[in-house]
Amino acid sequence: MGKSGAKWGTVSNSVASSLVIMTEISKPYFGEFYHAMDEKNRVTIPAGWRHQPDGETFYTIPHQTMDCLIVMPPEEFAKVEQTVNENQQISPLQRRKFIRRFFSLAHQVTTDRQGRILIPDEHRSPVGLESEVVLVGGSARFEIWDPGRWHLASEADQSVYLQVSELVGI
Repeated sequence: MGKSGAKWGTVSNSVASSLVIMTEISKPYFGEFYHAMDEKNRVTIPAGWRHQPDGETFYTIPHQTMDCLIVMPPEEFAKVEQTVNENQQISPLQRRKFIRRFFSLAHQVTTDRQGRILIPDEHRSPVGLESEVVLVGGSARFEIWDPGRWHLASEADQSVYLQVSELVGI
């Protein structure tokens, strides 16, 4: 029996090789949650998406299409820079310019005691976040959408979802 490292105990090596064992810190973000932003532009992160009781750090950055706000935990945020630095198709000049722009667009946000994060004004306006928002799980990161934009994007993505579902046997 191999140890999974998670609070769930042990699993056999054959099971461990075919499954990803989640740890308390690497829980995926899944589901859709509709919330209202308060008058200070704060939105509550779902309890199941929070891992630290005394405040949790995330990084926000507008998606390159400006359709939504991407929210990443620190490990996922750091992975972006690592991936860019390791990609040999990206020249050193492109790396430097991308990293500079990526970090300049990002904001660090921390949950308060109620699990809320403050959406920076410079992120809210370009992606159309007003009073109502949708938090959309995306495995290692999540997105914050305007409900109308999310509805349109979700409808547009439906045919791709159906095609891939069939390919993978869901």
